[in-house]
Amino acid sequence: MRISIFVYGSWGDIRPHVVLGMALQAGGHDVQVVASRVYEAWVRARGLGFHALTTDTNTFARENASMMDVGLLRQLQLVRTLVTPILTQMGMEALEATRDSDVLMTVEFGVPLLFDVLRANRLRTILINPAPLNPTREAPFAAMPAAPGWFPFPQWYHGLSYSMIHRMEWMTLAGARHAIGKQLGVPKSRFRAFSDMLAATPALTTVSRHLFQRPADWPPHWQVTGYLFDDDSDWKPPQELTDFLDAGDPPVYIGFGSMPDSRPEATTRLLVDAVRAAGKRAVLLTGWAGLGIGPVPEDIHVLKYAPHSWLFPRMAAVVHHGGSGTTASGFRAGVPTVVVPHNADQPYWGRRAHELGVGTKPIPRKKLTAPALAAAIREATESRDMRAKASALGNQISAEDGLGMAVEFVESLLKQPEPVTR
Repeated sequence: MRISIFVYGSWGDIRPHVVLGMALQAGGHDVQVVASRVYEAWVRARGLGFHALTTDTNTFARENASMMDVGLLRQLQLVRTLVTPILTQMGMEALEATRDSDVLMTVEFGVPLLFDVLRANRLRTILINPAPLNPTREAPFAAMPAAPGWFPFPQWYHGLSYSMIHRMEWMTLAGARHAIGKQLGVPKSRFRAFSDMLAATPALTTVSRHLFQRPADWPPHWQVTGYLFDDDSDWKPPQELTDFLDAGDPPVYIGFGSMPDSRPEATTRLLVDAVRAAGKRAVLLTGWAGLGIGPVPEDIHVLKYAPHSWLFPRMAAVVHHGGSGTTASGFRAGVPTVVVPHNADQPYWGRRAHELGVGTKPIPRKKLTAPALAAAIREATESRDMRAKASALGNQISAEDGLGMAVEFVESLLKQPEPVTR
């Protein structure tokens, strides 16, 4: 099969997709990645084909970091004005990239953008979801809060949460989708057709079953496979990092990954103050926010990159934004977690860490203060119960073969006849 994997996010988004693509190509398929050009050399070095998208999402996020400071409605307005032309171009580039493909693999959020592309190129679609996104009566959509304990109809609420999110996805990407459809010469697509497609499309939820049990009401074409880790085993740590780690007790990792920040200097000061108040050492990741600006004390080491698989087991605790990939690495490392969720499914991962007893109560980014973070760091590093539970969860996740299960499931799908709904 000729498989295209469409990714329009950050490094944390592309890495598990490439790991899966490499495994599928080793099984005899022809795999290409469709993503921002910044990833091209790295993907090609992994032996996969590549088709470049013009937009560099890293640069766009940094240049528009102020979008993180406004409310949801304003963000949606900015998407329509700033992002719609970019997404339109992205969709047309994906159209060209997949003309000779048989299968497109992407996250659920790619479907409302590429809806007409999928049909025009007659692409068989498989979703790779890094969080629980498929509807179930057992739990709400990952980005939605749980129903209050007193609410008499939780199953109704759970179902409604998915309908609301799917409708929002469809409306938010309407401008780009309509522009793509116009260039294709097809009528405007309807939400009902999108909803029907999602219901019929196979999906891998690439999450450990120790974090999320497959709901009983899911059909067979929705499966939980386990995490897809990319460990970058050839990486060698710089001497200054190993010297820092050897110079004292295990530090705390702090990093917000691909989350931009319109005030990196102020955020750096906040983090420094929190580490000092907690009486700990720390490794501070610069990330897309550009943290580490300004004076930083000697007991905080500023770092541009280190593989989570190497770094996290050497930490006393990990403080991060709650992105699915970073969260998975923190869980596998077996160390306590402090989640500072910014958006999307990040609050869900913060709640799960706290519910499982492997993390503190999450601190929303807009409520982050030095005293609150210092208290969370002290709890994460000093709680024996939390450390024991985090270690046990890490052992369970390390024993799983998420990649093997994902490949087995995809291969089983590709052997089935093409759905008649195409």
